[in-house]
Amino acid sequence: MSENKNHSAQRMNIEAAKRIVGTVRTTLGPMGMDKMMVDGGGNVIVTNDGATILRELDSAHPAAKMIVEVSKMQEANCHDGTTSSVVLAGQLLANAEALFDKGLHPNVINKGYIHAMNESRAFLDSFSAPLNKEALTDIARTAITGKSLEASEEQVAQLCVDTINAVGDVGKVRMLAAPGGSLSDSYLFSGVVVNKDLLGQEDIAESSPVLLLNSGLEEEQQKANMQVQVDATSYSSVKNADRQHLLDAAKKVVAAKPKVVFVRDGVHDTVVSYLRKAGIAVCRRLPESTMKRLSSELGAEIYHSPEDDMVCQLGEIERREYNDVVYLFVAGEQGGEATLVLFGATQSTLDEVQRGFDDALGVVSLVANGDSTVYGGGVAYLMTAMHLRENASTIGGRAQMAIESFADALESIPGTIAENAGHDALDTILAMRHAGGAMGPDVENGGIVCMKELGVREPKSLVRSAITSATEVATAILRIDDVIGRRGE
Repeated sequence: MSENKNHSAQRMNIEAAKRIVGTVRTTLGPMGMDKMMVDGGGNVIVTNDGATILRELDSAHPAAKMIVEVSKMQEANCHDGTTSSVVLAGQLLANAEALFDKGLHPNVINKGYIHAMNESRAFLDSFSAPLNKEALTDIARTAITGKSLEASEEQVAQLCVDTINAVGDVGKVRMLAAPGGSLSDSYLFSGVVVNKDLLGQEDIAESSPVLLLNSGLEEEQQKANMQVQVDATSYSSVKNADRQHLLDAAKKVVAAKPKVVFVRDGVHDTVVSYLRKAGIAVCRRLPESTMKRLSSELGAEIYHSPEDDMVCQLGEIERREYNDVVYLFVAGEQGGEATLVLFGATQSTLDEVQRGFDDALGVVSLVANGDSTVYGGGVAYLMTAMHLRENASTIGGRAQMAIESFADALESIPGTIAENAGHDALDTILAMRHAGGAMGPDVENGGIVCMKELGVREPKSLVRSAITSATEVATAILRIDDVIGRRGE
């Protein structure tokens, strides 16, 4: 048999992909295990987040890198479900290897896989239903299960829902992570947190007039290589020209009668001292994004530089200190901004808390913004697999075998969830097939349990995206019939 008949290139790529998948397979589900990742410098990451594991993994094989790209795509689209998409891709490739042994050509397998993917997407669209926003905590709770956040599940789920309801979309969520304390101390602050302290005045009234400035309170830098010749009489006027400009700018700020001035650029010490005497505190060198959030929260205009007739807006400002770092908590009448303040015992646990919140906030945001839902625990994958088997006979030919293998791969998701909980994967899959409906793996006691009664739900787009991305990478790898070294540049 020729080398091409043996599909040696495909088998080599499949083996590399299977090794990557094996790394994250045991992290899937409520009983998934954690991975400890250590680099050459001794830095440690402990996590069960599939996207983080694959992103930090040291892998040189091109097929393995393609699998890593699947997790990145899934995380970018749906924020969660990365491990499911990777496990599914690995199982599709493993099943394709078995089809090689039965004499199927990669193109025939790909044809069957693509047909099965399209049929799966159509089926998911047909049976999923919208979820009312009062039950968004079910979505958050499902995303949290199996992560370090599970210890404070109810509080964290409610925090996620409250945060999305406050800001509208996960892209607008801002977090402040402070080592020390416990996860249960975390809370949602309705306003903007600035990680800078005030200059000139530490004690301020809670309700204070606030002014926002971009620039104009520091000396202008002179052009390089510029030479000016002046006599002794003129020197003092040249020297004081900038200082006079700064004094004029400071007088305009004082005329606006603020108590606090937030400035994007620097503020000269002379100006800070002048404003301090007028009872005005300064917070300087803020990122542009923070200035925009302050503007949104306070309903205040950001002035490019000091000018006449500037208008201040009232803001509630409070100084809070966490782990020896001072933060300014700013709330305004306009509202619309929110900051999630998170606590963790150590920096490593805090990092894992942030990753968990990212996932949970992402899926809650999807449903809150119109996505429909399916039952979790691998139920949607198994129901889709059953649908594919019922319709595979209408295709006929060898492609039917590929569709049935695709269905087997879908069932690997609930099977892996049960296996990671210490139960038999095959028994669980057979029980779910027989029961149908919303029955999924019972990770606590073995067997199956109703996902509807447990409130285990996930966004439809998460499952849909996982199936799509896994199929696309699997078919892309199967189309490679040779690996050739390329000439270096």
